[in-house]
Amino acid sequence: MNKRLFAYIEQRVPARYVPISSSDLTYESQLLFVERLTPLLSLNPYYVKTILREYIAKIETSNEEFADELYELYCDPQILNAKELEPSQPDILKYSIAGFGQPFTGDDRDSITIKETPKLISGANTTGLRTWEAALYLSNFLNDNGEPPYNFRDKTILELGCGTGLVSLAIAKNYHQKVGHIRQIIMTDGSTNVFDNITETMSLNGLANSETIKCQQLIWGEDTAVDGNVDYVVAADITFDSRLLEPLCATINDLFVKNHLLAAIIAATVRNPDTISDWETQLSKWFPHRWIIKSSNASPNSIESNCWFNVNTQEIRVYEIGS
Repeated sequence: MNKRLFAYIEQRVPARYVPISSSDLTYESQLLFVERLTPLLSLNPYYVKTILREYIAKIETSNEEFADELYELYCDPQILNAKELEPSQPDILKYSIAGFGQPFTGDDRDSITIKETPKLISGANTTGLRTWEAALYLSNFLNDNGEPPYNFRDKTILELGCGTGLVSLAIAKNYHQKVGHIRQIIMTDGSTNVFDNITETMSLNGLANSETIKCQQLIWGEDTAVDGNVDYVVAADITFDSRLLEPLCATINDLFVKNHLLAAIIAATVRNPDTISDWETQLSKWFPHRWIIKSSNASPNSIESNCWFNVNTQEIRVYEIGS
C-alpha cells in the first residue's frame, strides 16, 4: 500500500486529490485504511466521511472483496451525522517536513502536528493561526536529509513571524534530532497571540520541555533587543504586504549589525507580482549585491513529496541574504 496517502490524509488534503491506486484497494489495505482513519473520527469526522466515499467508490469499481470493518466505519453515527467544520473551528493537522522526495517512513521526527484553523485566513488580528505554503516549502527545503543546504550544527536560529511555528519546530524536531545539535531556536512574532497556540503545538510534538526553543515578541522596525549572536534568520510568507517590507529589512539589517548574523533565509509565495517586486527592490536597497534566490519552484504542486501543495499554489522562492 502507498503509505504516502496517509501523509496526505493527515494534512487534510481534499479527498479528490488523495492518491488512491489499485494496490491500495486490497482487503489487507482496507483493514489498514480503517486502522489509520479511525483516530481521526474525534477530530474531523466529516473529512473522514469524504475520504471514505472516495475510497469506497474505487473499491466498488474494482474486483476486490469489501472488508466488513470498512463498511462498519462508514456506518458509524459520527460519520453519518458529520457536518463540515466551520472556518473558525480548529483541526489537528500533521505536516511532513523531512525533505522532498523522501519515502514515507512514519517516523514521528519527520512530521509536525499543529492545531490550527486551516480555512481561516486571519484571526485574533494575525495571519499566524494557520500554516502557509511557503512555510511548508521552507521546512522541507531546510530539512533535506540527503544534503541540507545549511549547516545549523551548534548554531542559533531566529525565526521572524513564526505564526504556527512550523518552520522552527520542523528544524527542532527533524534537523536537531536527526542531523546535528542546534544551540538555540528563537521563535519571534509581532503578535503574542500566536505563542499560546505554539505552546500547545510544542506539547503535541513532544517539545514542551525543550531547552533549545524559546519565544520572544519582536516588532519589526523597532530595537531588536535580541541577546547574543544569531547565526541564521529564517522566515516564510512574511513579504505579502509592501507596507511591512521596510521595517522587515530594517530588523534583518539590525540582526546583521548587532548580532553577527551569517545569513537570512526567507521563503515567499509569489501571489502578487507588484509585492514581490517591491520586496526585491527593498532587498537591493538594504542589501545590495548580498541577496540571491537560493531556490524556486514555479509549480509546487508538481513536487514529489509527502507533503501536498494545492494545484493553485503559485511560485515559491527562497531568498538568501548573506553577510
